[in-house]
Amino acid sequence: MTTTALTAGDHAGRFVRTAVGDVYVVVDGDVAADVVVACVHGLPGSARDFSTLGRVLRDRGACCVRFDMPGFGRTPLTTPALSSPTARAQLVIAVMQALGYGRFAIVGHSFGGSVALSAASPSSSSSSPSSASSPVSALAMVCAVGIVRHHGLSVPHELTGLIADIHALPVVGERLGAPLLSFVRNTIGRLGVRGERMASDDELLAHTKMIGDLDFVALRQAAQRLTVPALVVSAQDDKLVQPAASFALAAALSSSSSPLVSHLHRATGGHFLQRRAADAIADWLLLVCASIPIS
Repeated sequence: MTTTALTAGDHAGRFVRTAVGDVYVVVDGDVAADVVVACVHGLPGSARDFSTLGRVLRDRGACCVRFDMPGFGRTPLTTPALSSPTARAQLVIAVMQALGYGRFAIVGHSFGGSVALSAASPSSSSSSPSSASSPVSALAMVCAVGIVRHHGLSVPHELTGLIADIHALPVVGERLGAPLLSFVRNTIGRLGVRGERMASDDELLAHTKMIGDLDFVALRQAAQRLTVPALVVSAQDDKLVQPAASFALAAALSSSSSPLVSHLHRATGGHFLQRRAADAIADWLLLVCASIPIS
């Protein structure tokens, strides 16, 4: 794997070449810092969702690697095999290793929380890149998809996952394809979240597949297997991930083998607490990572 420097838009970043295509990342801070944090955005989202946290971590001497995941921001859509949280977690690990990081903390926001949890949790399969030797040293989940359904899934995720299949049908797809895509776009708009740019039809269909591939049983199992420090960040006024979902996640992590589980719950702040609670998140990451060697 190789990296290619790139300056695009209003910030500098680079493409990291992987087996499934180039992934765009923005690196804030000293690349040789002792504390390195990978940040995975939600759906939709991009590296810009972590610009505030990246700046705070940089100013405190850490290095923050902010991802544009495949099909978002500047990273082109790659293979549909990357639709599951586990596959996307393996991609994050591969990119961080390509950048030279043998150990790193990870932060996942919203949908990215499922990816971060999958990356941090030891796998039941020793052949998996996210096995017991996972390079993740600490996990923070911010307003994250947890282990139960949340308000953001206004349509059952299993049905959302079928939209791409319906769209591909010869006759039915021709009649229902456009209305279904319009429905998905409108639903995203009503939820008050939007990406850095408007997704293409192919990207939007891939996003529905990602939603459909959520497996809350697997996420509950991943939470139970966790062995690294974990932080859950939530807000009472989050309209997408209700407090009950975040408290259920924190409770599941607390019953795992994690040496430390913290839950930062605020009365206000909405769904993007990685911006409004950046100082507190950075403080926690630096505290738990201070004694963990990262190479």
